[in-house]
Amino acid sequence: MHKPLVSVIIPSYNYARYIGEAIDSVLAQTYANVEVVVVDNSSTDNTLEVLRGYGDSIRWFQQPNQGVSGSRNRGIVESGGELVAFLDADDVWLPEKLARQVEFFNDPCIGMVYCGLQFIDALGNPLERSVEGLRGQVLKRMALLEAPGIPACGSSAIVRREALEKAGGFDRELSISADWDMWRRISCHYDVEFLPEPLVLYRQHDSAMHLKVDVFAHDMLHAFESMFSDAAAREVHPLRRRCYANLYAQLSGSYHYAGQWRKSIRYGIKSALLWPPRLAYLLAFPYRRWQRRAAAKNSSTLPATGMKDG
Repeated sequence: MHKPLVSVIIPSYNYARYIGEAIDSVLAQTYANVEVVVVDNSSTDNTLEVLRGYGDSIRWFQQPNQGVSGSRNRGIVESGGELVAFLDADDVWLPEKLARQVEFFNDPCIGMVYCGLQFIDALGNPLERSVEGLRGQVLKRMALLEAPGIPACGSSAIVRREALEKAGGFDRELSISADWDMWRRISCHYDVEFLPEPLVLYRQHDSAMHLKVDVFAHDMLHAFESMFSDAAAREVHPLRRRCYANLYAQLSGSYHYAGQWRKSIRYGIKSALLWPPRLAYLLAFPYRRWQRRAAAKNSSTLPATGMKDG
């Protein structure tokens, strides 16, 4: 049976406290044909000391800080695998992850395979799980931001190299939404497969949520502009008003949960003007927020934001 080389790209910046655990989880995979490529964005902690400790087990490169997208692009250039996987330096894979996902690539129509997530806190304690996703021809549902959507977690994805070549590199203008933008571009050319098993421990950090909402808004607006100027995505171009209405509704909700009421109201109005049926969804934000807080209190966990820039 064909066992393609999987190149695992790990971008890093000042994550010495986590990156060893991430690398160890790759080296412990039951799928053996793997190369590990770490791209460090000029860390100022002891990341390089940790990397040197792995000797020839990994390859690593250091460069001026170009963000997670620049790091991944460098890693893609420096690697040679038929398949390319991405792992954030603070996340961890379970041992069967690659073996379970690689088998789907026997179908030449599949360009990307991703899996479920087990959210963990900064100390590694388990939070909730995400085991729902989209499969097949997902472009329209991604553009409409339909639940459950494609999670913004690069650590879950394996991609054909030829799919990356068709899609182009990660957009360096983006951080939080760089994954969504890439998966959207891949979905213009390939089917997507989803494995509903939580094979990634996805670390959540409790930090500056209000600032991350601003970054998320910038990123998604930029990604939508790219989508509606991309000829490969022309099947969703007639849905422009509805897509933007859904995006504005999502941004309104994000700002609502972050306590930024003016921005929440502004995006809510823009959403309702573009697509009036969204009004009922927007008016229900206070109730959903109460439900979310009650669920978090009952489970003694923090609700996952899905926002992490790697």
